[in-house]
Amino acid sequence: MTYINLAKGVAVAAFVFASTANAETLKLGTDQPDGHPYDLGAEMFADLVSTKTNGEVTVKIFPGAQLGDTGEQIEGLKIGTLDMSLAAFSHASQFCPELGLFGAPFLFEDEDHFAAVFDGGVGDTVEAACVDRYGIRLLNTFTSGYRLLFNGKRSVASIEDLEGLKIRVMGGEADAMTWQVFGAIPAPMPYSEVYSALQAGVIDGAENEPASILANRFYEAAPFFANTKHLVLPMGMFISDTVFDRLTEAQQQAVVAAANEAATWQRSFMAERNAAAITEMVANYGVTVTNIDPAALGSKGAAIQDKVAERLGLQDLLAEVRAAAN
Repeated sequence: MTYINLAKGVAVAAFVFASTANAETLKLGTDQPDGHPYDLGAEMFADLVSTKTNGEVTVKIFPGAQLGDTGEQIEGLKIGTLDMSLAAFSHASQFCPELGLFGAPFLFEDEDHFAAVFDGGVGDTVEAACVDRYGIRLLNTFTSGYRLLFNGKRSVASIEDLEGLKIRVMGGEADAMTWQVFGAIPAPMPYSEVYSALQAGVIDGAENEPASILANRFYEAAPFFANTKHLVLPMGMFISDTVFDRLTEAQQQAVVAAANEAATWQRSFMAERNAAAITEMVANYGVTVTNIDPAALGSKGAAIQDKVAERLGLQDLLAEVRAAAN
């Protein structure tokens, strides 16, 4: 049996398992449809877990919110009805407030900064907080890539064009604060209701990464895109602490190593899929894309970060996130 370093992002070798005496089947829920980059990352994770445990641990994936919206899934981890969930930090922040910081806009300078945060000390700090507060572990973190605004009402080419638009938000405090500062009206809503709400005019728009907009066909009701690049959403690979403790030590280390490898792959793949999704929607579905002066939005971003950190008592954590860019 060889050793795997449990530090995030480091996988030295794989365990070799001699038997299937401690076989486990884990249910993993996601809120995106089959074939979405999140789902494909989860599938890679499942394959790696099976390989690294010689079939002792099997991960069964339930995409498309089959097991409920991600908030319900996080609750399921606590009460024992679900083993794992791939969930947005903003959705899980109601259970672990530390995650709410990462809904602040313009927090990450680039993909390398994102990786440095979650593969390093900040990732460990956040995981420890989630275990202490709610009994869930953060194995590693997928990415949305840069998100953009889409709406069905009008083209948005300046910050003034956002005034009065009713925008669906995920529910975290930072999400609502961001759009209020930008002049829009935030409307918290479960992800599963967004399409019908756009069609009915209950909301004017929402924000998401291009791959998700394409996968969910949101462009049908909201073809006006604004390339805001205001947020990179962390997607946590969460596991119930009770379930994790039930695994053998070798299985635990294999699961962590699998999450690290899957996260590294997914982050790169997500950028490719987002770029391809924009091209496809413009070419085939009548989508128009405008650009907003990044300074007009970004100048407000740092102030929101500070305000969110102050409200949550996370000024030190914010300082760590910013320092990771260096």
